[in-house]
Amino acid sequence: MAVPGGLSGIGKTVCGAVAAIDSGPVVVALSGGSDSAVAAWACVVTRSAGSVRAIHVDHGWEASADLRQAASAVAEHLELPLEIIAVQPAPGPSPEGAAREARLSALVDAAKGDSIVTGHHADDAVETVIGNLLRGAGATGLAGIAPKRLPFVRPLLGFRRSGLRALAEDLELPFLDDPANQDRTMRRNLIRHEIMPELDQRIDGDLVEIVGRSARLLAADDAYLDKVAPAAMVSQDGPAILLAVAPLVTTPLVLAKRAVRGALRHAHPPYPGTSREVDAVLAVACGRQRRTDLSDGLIAEIEGPHVAIYRPVDSAQPVPVDLAVPGEAIFGSHRITAQKVATGRRAHLSHDWCRVSLPTERLTVRGPIAGDQIDIGTGTKAVTDALREAGTPLRKRSAWPVIESRGRIAWVAGVRVAAWARLETPTDTWIELERRTA
Repeated sequence: MAVPGGLSGIGKTVCGAVAAIDSGPVVVALSGGSDSAVAAWACVVTRSAGSVRAIHVDHGWEASADLRQAASAVAEHLELPLEIIAVQPAPGPSPEGAAREARLSALVDAAKGDSIVTGHHADDAVETVIGNLLRGAGATGLAGIAPKRLPFVRPLLGFRRSGLRALAEDLELPFLDDPANQDRTMRRNLIRHEIMPELDQRIDGDLVEIVGRSARLLAADDAYLDKVAPAAMVSQDGPAILLAVAPLVTTPLVLAKRAVRGALRHAHPPYPGTSREVDAVLAVACGRQRRTDLSDGLIAEIEGPHVAIYRPVDSAQPVPVDLAVPGEAIFGSHRITAQKVATGRRAHLSHDWCRVSLPTERLTVRGPIAGDQIDIGTGTKAVTDALREAGTPLRKRSAWPVIESRGRIAWVAGVRVAAWARLETPTDTWIELERRTA
């Protein structure tokens, strides 16, 4: 949609910046303040009808009810659909950080893949750079706020807070100033109200422009390092993020840390993890410990040639299912197939298969049960030990498929065939079993 006429200079420029966002539906993160109100207005006037919606995240703080009311008023003024999401920030030493993590997580979930437009501006970016400097951040932190890191898009980074507020007033948007922004016990507010004004008075030049220039230069360096970091280090296995240990421990440390940060960002977008978390993951990769706790309920754990970053879940074991011969059964994330075959080996099958000689044409697929034993010919072995010896990740063992015939374990899928079910057993029923990811 064309930028509307009759606007002030900053209004036209803001609309131009917002109109440059990729086509498609967008979600505006509507806080109730002037900056996000302007972002919402610009999205409404420059994008097609029905392609814009807003989300307000209620943190449950003292002024949250007033901000929720302001966000609702802005949305109503702009005839914009609004969803309000209540979150409970995790307790901890940094209420700001906990609230930010809860807010961004809620936005990502509710956006359902749509781009999320925020009202961050140039002053926000400089406050972020100074705050990150005070906590000892590296190039990524000192690059400030990225204009685009999907799903987040920040088209107002080229504008000052004062200009956006004046535009919101000219447009008569019913925004509200968050009273929490005056609380100088919070680091960002201390930077905004005391450190930045003092620096601005004492330096030669405009603080926001000077710091912004440094941030842009560091952002270019940061982007290049992202480009040369070996992408093959990171892969995904279901909800788990895997880091290949060999390249991680042999690549230059600066690139290894970048790979870990990328993995952590995948695990809990959009955050790349703290320096402590990066070092903790590298400690697991280097063998100094097998497992470590990370933030947001994540753990990092050694899994053979990988470090797995994942969130343990107390989910119920999949319900046992019948497996007809021939036929297939879905058990959790596994697909088990069975068919009758003649003698002879099919070489093209993966290692997750076996041929067994069973006296039945109906099998059961279930998960391991405490005390399960599999016949190994010279005795029995605990199924849990068989899974461990085979290198089956701990996070997968409770839902790993075990195939039963008439109450006896015939195959721990991809791990071990029971001695009694091997092909040497004289019977007329020969069955080929295969496990694949469903």
